[in-house]
Amino acid sequence: MSQQEVEAFERWLGHALPAHYLRFLQDGQAGMRGEQVVLYGVESLRERNETYETQQFCPGYMTIGDDSGGRAVMLAFDGAERAVYLVGHGSMQRDDFELAADDFATWLAADCPLA
Repeated sequence: MSQQEVEAFERWLGHALPAHYLRFLQDGQAGMRGEQVVLYGVESLRERNETYETQQFCPGYMTIGDDSGGRAVMLAFDGAERAVYLVGHGSMQRDDFELAADDFATWLAADCPLA
C-alpha cells in the first residue's frame, strides 16, 4: 500500500483515516480473517464504499469489510471511537448497527469474531 493510495482514498472520503486503522492497512493485513470476515485493502475501499453508498447512508463511518453473509463491517472516521460494527447491506443505517467489538485492534487480534 502506497502513501499515494492512502491519500487518494482520504481525499475521496473527505476525512483522514483513523490512526489505528491506518496501521492495519500499512501492515498489509487485509484479506480473509477468522471463518468469514473479509477486510478490504486500500485498493478496494473506495469501490466498496461507493457500491454500498456508505457516505450517503452512514455519514461518519466507512465500510472496511464484510462478514461473507450480507453484513458490512463498519468503522467510524473519528479515531477516538475504535468500535467495530456490523450492519446489513440492505439496511445501511446507523440505527441498525450491531456492536461487534469495542476496539478494532482487540477484535483484529482475536481474529475478527462475529459473536
